[in-house]
Amino acid sequence: MGTHDGHRTRMREKIESAGTLSLHDHEMLEYILFSFVPRRNTNEIAHALMNKFGSFADVLNADAAELKEVPGMTANAALFLSVLPEIFRRYAVSVAKKRPVLSGKRAVRDYLAGEMFGMPVEAVCAVALDAQDGLIKFEKLATGTGNSVGVSPRDVVRFALQNEAVSVVLAHNHPSGNARPSQNDYDMTCEIASVLAGISVRLADHIIYTDTDSYSFEENGLLGGTPKQEF
Repeated sequence: MGTHDGHRTRMREKIESAGTLSLHDHEMLEYILFSFVPRRNTNEIAHALMNKFGSFADVLNADAAELKEVPGMTANAALFLSVLPEIFRRYAVSVAKKRPVLSGKRAVRDYLAGEMFGMPVEAVCAVALDAQDGLIKFEKLATGTGNSVGVSPRDVVRFALQNEAVSVVLAHNHPSGNARPSQNDYDMTCEIASVLAGISVRLADHIIYTDTDSYSFEENGLLGGTPKQEF
């Protein structure tokens, strides 16, 4: 058994005994690459990926072409790493769709968390709900080019009317990792809530997500005639 084979065996034994939570980020990449880079030291490749892109998330958010530039990476490995976020999102959405009725704040938040997870740029999304809080439709309304995004109240009204929504929940993400709303987030929310009220649709919540945290406007008292806030 070669040196690399012995190391891979020890890595598998570590996962079997302690799970993947026992792995550092570079070790997780190293393990993922086992199946795609059979005869190379994937530990070195994993460290090179982390050094080039900066973090585990940034590696997975990179394009396949960029990943392939790292010495030792194969085309199959680069493609697989680049589609992993989409695989994670599909898994999360599949789990969430087992709940056809999003009754309760926790259910709505969990469903949207699955849809928003891992998006590399800001996006504004919306959920249309019926009178029983049943999910009618989820839609991505707008995307940004980095850490900024806005959505037209007209687009939210169109979404609500087309889906005959009784209420709407807005969601957007902060790739920066800080879930706190900005002044623009607050102003946009107030404007949309007012416009929706004009067509008898309730803005039930606006939730900001990071991959590890979330912020609810409704739970923090920032919906429904809230006095002017400064952030």
